[in-house]
Amino acid sequence: MSKYAYQIQGALESANGRLNGFRVFVCTNYNFGLADVPVDIFDIETIKYLEFRLKLTEKFDIRKLPATVQSNIRMPLGRWLDNWVLELIYGNTSESKDLNS
Repeated sequence: MSKYAYQIQGALESANGRLNGFRVFVCTNYNFGLADVPVDIFDIETIKYLEFRLKLTEKFDIRKLPATVQSNIRMPLGRWLDNWVLELIYGNTSESKDLNS
């Protein structure tokens, strides 16, 4: 796995204030890019908590959230970004490739 660093740039919200995901800046040794991480990778309780926090304030620091919430964000985000970085570097890495090509 290639090493990378990431920074959450902000939350993606729908017009009615529902959380749609996060915009994340990702940087490897040779590439960088923005990834829009979908909200469906997180569990329902975490999504509801984040939507509640976003209603209170437009900006919050994930590092200041409770440790369980941080973990519920960082673990699925890390798995999703691992796959995203692999695709950024190596192209389509999905196992469901067309056998006829």
